[in-house]
Amino acid sequence: MTESRLDRWLAPWVFVLTGIIFNILSALIIHYFIGLNNDQINQIDRAIQGKQVLIDSQWQSKTEVERKKEFFILLLAGKPANPALTESYYHAYLNELMHTHDLQDFVTRMQRHAGTDLELLLDLSSAAQQSIIASINNSYFESLELQEQKMPLEGDNALLFSIAIFLQVIGLILVLARDLRRH
Repeated sequence: MTESRLDRWLAPWVFVLTGIIFNILSALIIHYFIGLNNDQINQIDRAIQGKQVLIDSQWQSKTEVERKKEFFILLLAGKPANPALTESYYHAYLNELMHTHDLQDFVTRMQRHAGTDLELLLDLSSAAQQSIIASINNSYFESLELQEQKMPLEGDNALLFSIAIFLQVIGLILVLARDLRRH
């Protein structure tokens, strides 16, 4: 009687069914759990790419501030043909620089100077560049944090993939083992 129960548990259909269940579990792991992790990894990658684009844009902005500072230094060092127009461009640029980089502490200082103050230009340009560099640093550190969030997901995917492959191999062995039981 125990031989009969053992034969039922070792029947070929038990091996096949177990092998099929293992293969279904493997497919579920690969297509669902790894898929969910891949979706999160893709979102993180897009965020990292966005941060990189922002960093590149900020570096370009820093370079632009440096070039405009040099332009106004050269313009103010010479004798402009139209001093009123030069002063108008100069103040428009300083206002743009203050508002673009949120440098409100320079507003009162700029209101006190009616003319073209080279020291104000240098201080304002330096403050704008420092603000840009701080923003670049923040974006870079945010990008590093995103990279750190991605690493455990990639590790989980590697583990899940190994488990899925193991289940597939065991499932295949069990399906093939039904033939061994017949002989």
